Amino acid sequence: MDPWLAGVIAGCVAAPVAVLLRTRLRTERHRRDDEADTPTRSHAWLLVALPVTALLVGHALTDTHSAGVAVAYCCSLPVLAALAAIDLDVHRLPDALTLPLVPLAILIAAVCSAVTGEWFPLLRAVLAGVCLPAAYLVMVLASPGGAGLGLGDVKLAAGLGVLLGRLSWSAVLAGTVSGFVLGGLWAAGLLLSRRATRHSHIAFGPFMIGGAIVALLGGG
Repeated sequence: MDPWLAGVIAGCVAAPVAVLLRTRLRTERHRRDDEADTPTRSHAWLLVALPVTALLVGHALTDTHSAGVAVAYCCSLPVLAALAAIDLDVHRLPDALTLPLVPLAILIAAVCSAVTGEWFPLLRAVLAGVCLPAAYLVMVLASPGGAGLGLGDVKLAAGLGVLLGRLSWSAVLAGTVSGFVLGGLWAAGLLLSRRATRHSHIAFGPFMIGGAIVALLGGG
């Protein structure tokens, strides 16, 4: 299949999913009782971000791997979008999404192996799903203030590790580094514009997810 055609199909499928996801988030059912007074945020960005990301990821993975691999990976995008939106809203990555992301990622990796007939990458995916959260946990425990990270980020790293590990170890490294670079640039921008201080808490989940998307766009 032509990569751009695959991308356009993925984007078209993602568009109504984005509408449903935004509608769900606007009910604020993801908020805990102690988060009820948190200022309401607009999730309108999902209506553009999710379809465009699906289009680009669908194109990139079809071009470098196959349409089957692209379809499988695009199935993870709504979950990743929901996690990014919730973390931006309440600075929390819910277990109800981070934990199921791990078996979903393993299923995606298994489907990709079935499509391509290559099974070693599935083992690499599982190993990456263990190594990446372990690295994040070390940073949380060893750094003052947890390096600005939380256990939610550690759990998210497990799912992202599996997804990126299925492609390559280079994808794991690129996705991780890109996440920290994006987060660092955003934090620097906030400091320079005086919209935050060195002690302000910044949701890091969206940048982890953004870094993973960058790696996917590189084709792994």
